[in-house]
Amino acid sequence: MPSNTEIAETLLRIRKLMELAGETFYKFTAYERAAATLENAPPVTDLLAAGELTTLPGVGKSLAATIEEIVRTGTCAQLETLQQRYPPTIFEVLGVSGIGIKTAAMLFETYGIGSLADLEKAIDSGVLAEAPRMGPKTIENIRRGILAYRGRMRRTALPRALVIAHEAVTYLESGPAVHRIGFAGSLRRAEVTVGDIDIVCTSDSAAAVIDHFVRWDRARAVLSEGPTKGSIWLEDGLQVDLRVLPDNVYGNLLQHFTGSREHNIQVREHAARKNLRVSENGILNLENGDVFTSRDEQGVYAALGMQYVPPELRSGIGEVELALKNELPELLEATDVRGDFHMHTTWSDGRQTLEEMIAAVAARGYEYHAITDHSPSRGVIGCSADELRTQRESIRDLGDKYGVRTLWGSEVDILPDGSLGFPDDVLQGMDIVIASVHSSFRQTREEMTKRLIRVCENPYVTIIGHPTGRKVDGFAGYEYDYDAVFAAAARTGTALEIDGQPKRFDLPANLARRAKSLGVTLTVDSDAHDAGQLGNIDLAIVQARRAGLTRDDVLNARPLKGVLEFVRAKRERLKR
Repeated sequence: MPSNTEIAETLLRIRKLMELAGETFYKFTAYERAAATLENAPPVTDLLAAGELTTLPGVGKSLAATIEEIVRTGTCAQLETLQQRYPPTIFEVLGVSGIGIKTAAMLFETYGIGSLADLEKAIDSGVLAEAPRMGPKTIENIRRGILAYRGRMRRTALPRALVIAHEAVTYLESGPAVHRIGFAGSLRRAEVTVGDIDIVCTSDSAAAVIDHFVRWDRARAVLSEGPTKGSIWLEDGLQVDLRVLPDNVYGNLLQHFTGSREHNIQVREHAARKNLRVSENGILNLENGDVFTSRDEQGVYAALGMQYVPPELRSGIGEVELALKNELPELLEATDVRGDFHMHTTWSDGRQTLEEMIAAVAARGYEYHAITDHSPSRGVIGCSADELRTQRESIRDLGDKYGVRTLWGSEVDILPDGSLGFPDDVLQGMDIVIASVHSSFRQTREEMTKRLIRVCENPYVTIIGHPTGRKVDGFAGYEYDYDAVFAAAARTGTALEIDGQPKRFDLPANLARRAKSLGVTLTVDSDAHDAGQLGNIDLAIVQARRAGLTRDDVLNARPLKGVLEFVRAKRERLKR
């Protein structure tokens, strides 16, 4: 069954081909909006089964029928018809900055340019110079656009992008004076991967800042350089864009370049109904010509009659409507989190000792944490029950030496039939039990659903760890009936984890949002294997914010007494 992302990609292909074929603006943008909605929605297969697909913003009956056809067949009649007219490689040409839809259509119809290879050949042979409006500067911009396109072919994981972005900011701060500087775009929205890095800043010397930016020694090519904006291409193919404006519009600038396309469309449509026009330069009142500018984003949203929308929510999936009603939730903050349930030591596959990990946790100011080394079913890296009992004594011996309460537990393997790597008589002595799937990922949807529901029904399982098993760099995760498992977790009082390991980010934000709607308690954890990885929890927190979670939704935002009560309540309820 295709994932939401795969369905959204198909809709975007249709959207681009429709515009290329000359369809009206309103028809092809409907597909774009639906694609943006699906990226952050619950699994389409579950929505179809529940008859709820048309409840999504921008998905009417006609589009729902198209989506259902894509789910059933992997394609649809409309896409097949359009693909008979254009080669699949036309999307390469459409992906090059400097070439719009109309230009791409002209190049294809007149010169037969339908691929990146065709485009490069046309440039080298001089054919492109014969085309209308193709002067030397335009052709040079297209050359740069081809370079940028090749860089965008592989997206960059959020943690790596953050490192590079911080390096870029440090470099910019070493040059001509900037007043304020920050990240924007998908990086600031904490998307799991980013296509490029957007940086915005304010300065009285914009041109000098841009000149300094494009001279960064990490830049392998300058894609564009203007008085207020510049783009560079790094060696590993990552594009960095910078926009510089006066300080009085910093809020407008940051708001304009942070939201997703769909979020910004919805904000602009709301503004248009008030006879206003929103841009990075301010909010223009079309009636009297006044321009409102703000040094912060709160002022921008307030001027539009909206509640401030946190960056992580700006995806265009209902947050604008909630902001207009002043009904956005107060999102989880890092300061709300009192502990971390998931970490490993040298007792299993961790790289630091028990005491070193406890000391590092205490240094983060937590009230409590859990040591959860692996069960033995993972082979040589796992601990036997006797070894874990010895570990418990070591934890007791350390006591309150570092000023933090250490809970004793284990990350226990979920076996193919839903049983666990330790028997119940071992589990019942633990403070915290995380149960995780580490094998048999290719079970059928039905088998995996039964497997996970059985785990939820075990009275000693506190948390299901990284609940889809996905890997950001390749594996989409094992399949199961999400709603059925989430309902079982809510019914039994089993928490689901948002694992902050950069390769995981699991649960994904869209599924965490769905789990919350069904009454599930969640956790944010580092899954740290050394002290340096304890910071992974910050990545889990921003994913929780993308899911719209508040402190009330998160188990480790509760005081220790509340955590222990959560564990006790489940055990008592299911042992009756």
